[in-house]
Amino acid sequence: MDTARLSVVVPTHDTRALTLRCLGTLEKAVAAGVEVVLVDDGSQDDTAGAVRDRFPAVRVLRHEVVRGFTASANDGLRDAHGEVLLLLNSDTEVVDDALPRLVEAFASDPRLGVASPRLINPDRSPQWSGGATPTLAWLFLLASGLPAALDSVPGYRLLRPVRSETGGRLDWVTGAAMAIRRRTWDEVGPLDTRFRFYAQDLDFCLRAQDAGWRVRLVGEAQVVHVGGATIGRRSGAARRSSHPGLLWTDLLLWAEKRHGRRWAHAAARRLASGGRLRLVARAVVRPLLPPRPRVEWSHDTEAFRLALDELRRWRAAPQSPPGGYEAGPG
Repeated sequence: MDTARLSVVVPTHDTRALTLRCLGTLEKAVAAGVEVVLVDDGSQDDTAGAVRDRFPAVRVLRHEVVRGFTASANDGLRDAHGEVLLLLNSDTEVVDDALPRLVEAFASDPRLGVASPRLINPDRSPQWSGGATPTLAWLFLLASGLPAALDSVPGYRLLRPVRSETGGRLDWVTGAAMAIRRRTWDEVGPLDTRFRFYAQDLDFCLRAQDAGWRVRLVGEAQVVHVGGATIGRRSGAARRSSHPGLLWTDLLLWAEKRHGRRWAHAAARRLASGGRLRLVARAVVRPLLPPRPRVEWSHDTEAFRLALDELRRWRAAPQSPPGGYEAGPG
């Protein structure tokens, strides 16, 4: 399988500069025959026009009305022609020979259905790229913020490194850079548009495994991921461009879809307990901070408080939310 049988799908919404940078890292691949499909989801910054002017070989699909990341991803994946389909966030940059490495992984394993390159931060430090199926304990830890706090402890990452290609259970990979075999997409897809911002990648990977396909992290392929280019501008987002309210409720949608309502309500209780613990810890730490960090700390604290409000509303009247814009909890 050569790279000419690869299609890259890039959904974008008002991220013109990042999108142009992303496509710039794909120029050599386009010249080698890789199909690139840009889905401009109602952008107001003339992303589509800029792409047509600078990258005429890129095929542009445009939504005049915003339909959300998942719907845009589905449209691009459905319209692409490759045997391997790479869904790529607009705030990513493909490094060196990542695309051939991904294609080789699919060629060498006929039952490989979904794969991701290793995500790295702009400073080239490792970024979380995938993980095991969420458990109730994992959901509590996620909401509590304990794993993130441990990141700042010297030596912790030597004991618990960011997920690598080997080691640890890998059930799903992030949609920020998710390659899908066309046959897998035809059999398992599309992505579920009920997820507002997160967890559509988790849901898709588990459905692929249910159908007998393998999921893998291709460590020798690397993609830089800035993260949070769109969600960071939304009300309720935290300083690090995550949105705990949307993340937690999308995970509850996944929990109910995967395990049923009773398990989802147990998950909601774990998230709420973890979230309350986080607020208590933040209240203790806040007076110890200098004035400027204290303002930023308070902003994030409000985001977590709002997330607990979202959990209360979900538990009072659980419902399936409409589609939204962003890929993956990361």
